[in-house]
Amino acid sequence: MKAMVVERWGERSKLHERPIPKPGPGEALLKVRSAAVGLTLLNMRNGSFGGEAPRVMGHELAGDIVETGAGVTALKPGDRVATYFYLTCNRCRWCRGGRETLCENFGGFVGVHRDGGFQQYVCLPADNMLHIPEGLDYEAAAMATDAVNTNWHCMRERAKINPHDTVMLIGAGGGVGIHGLQVAKLFGARIIAVDVSDEKLALAKEWGADELINVKRTPDVAAEAKRLTGGRGVNAAVDYVGHGLTFQAAYDSLATGGRAVIIGVGKGDISVNPRQMMLTEKVVTGSRHSTRTELIETMEVMARGLIKPVVGMRTHFTEIESIFDTIIDEKLLGRGAVTYED
Repeated sequence: MKAMVVERWGERSKLHERPIPKPGPGEALLKVRSAAVGLTLLNMRNGSFGGEAPRVMGHELAGDIVETGAGVTALKPGDRVATYFYLTCNRCRWCRGGRETLCENFGGFVGVHRDGGFQQYVCLPADNMLHIPEGLDYEAAAMATDAVNTNWHCMRERAKINPHDTVMLIGAGGGVGIHGLQVAKLFGARIIAVDVSDEKLALAKEWGADELINVKRTPDVAAEAKRLTGGRGVNAAVDYVGHGLTFQAAYDSLATGGRAVIIGVGKGDISVNPRQMMLTEKVVTGSRHSTRTELIETMEVMARGLIKPVVGMRTHFTEIESIFDTIIDEKLLGRGAVTYED
């Protein structure tokens, strides 16, 4: 089979021929039909997620089960499934309590600590494969596994969005941000979209943003957010970029009782005045991917057409590096997608 292999972290992936893997006990073999692509993969490729190379990346996957290993009863050949990103133990207090992203025996990530799906077939734990609901196609299901379910968890559990909220999204035109905009709108929020180009902000406007801030023209994001909210500030701010500078803007934009949530992973620190934080009861928190249950919920919501995949570039999986180049150039609008047709 064809596989795109990163031979050493920091290098571009290359096309290899590999044997089709055989599922072991508790595993299943997936014929990949579609995969989604975002900035996280570039962070994996540079080695910042750990793991060992050579490695096949790719964790936002959807396809068909073709074989199962011993002891697998919940899956059978022909089942349409999407993959869950985290390798968890399923038995610690966090996993048992429905917060498996905090697993005490965390095993790493699909596409980093074991081979992912930028290959024609991938073998993974059966617990990492969840059925795709009727009415949802492979590409949309692949998008659900990171770009959308991450937002479902964030907006409901961490940002705690309500219909009366004004929410600021920093990086709203990116692959995760544009789907976060849809989720926040589904929860009834008014959206202030923040990004670095008119093209990305036009996309955010197309998908429901109420106000736009271009940081290249208006660098004082917090001041502009206060102006757009009559001096009050936003009820929640979600930072998809994750730099100290951007998260500082998120925190400084908050209204009394506001929630600043970081999803992206960048560099730098923020400054918080403890007294002011106490008096205003502002909340600073992180949001990490989603649970399996939340991924199931995400796919069901997408199957109903309430959240739609936003694909800015589509190519064959053997040309994955062309999407990476577009992400590096900050020109990708929405999410990348790859196909697997021969």
